[in-house]
Amino acid sequence: MTMNASRRESLILDHLPQVELLARHLHRRCPQVELEDLIQAGTIGLIQAVDRYDESRGCLLKTIAEHRIRGALLDYLRQIDPLPRNIRRFQKQRDAAIAELASAGAYPSPEEIASRIGVPVRKYIRLTVAVLAADVLSIEDLPCIQRLAG
Repeated sequence: MTMNASRRESLILDHLPQVELLARHLHRRCPQVELEDLIQAGTIGLIQAVDRYDESRGCLLKTIAEHRIRGALLDYLRQIDPLPRNIRRFQKQRDAAIAELASAGAYPSPEEIASRIGVPVRKYIRLTVAVLAADVLSIEDLPCIQRLAG
């Protein structure tokens, strides 16, 4: 069942605050991503939800839209992330292990961190290099550039 253009537009405009709410919530967890980009990705998800919505099924558009908006936001984050999920998972485990071990005293060695995570040291180092290679640095973060500019 297709809806007319004015009904479609009305539904999209009515649910735009839902897009902004979900985008702002995700932006708090990922402040390095531009809020406007998240809103744009969420809006695309909302439009897809409205286009696929079928009132005869008895579901609320708000529920369907929320699911599709969240999916569009996560798809966008995956698209812009240079690392696969397994390496991001490793990064979270590594960071948690470092924080836990460092709270007991000095900064832990790679061997201690690898042991805490349960991976061989060689694999730990290889995955850490992959994480570090994906870090984006600001030009102001580079000391050699600061010396040249100053």
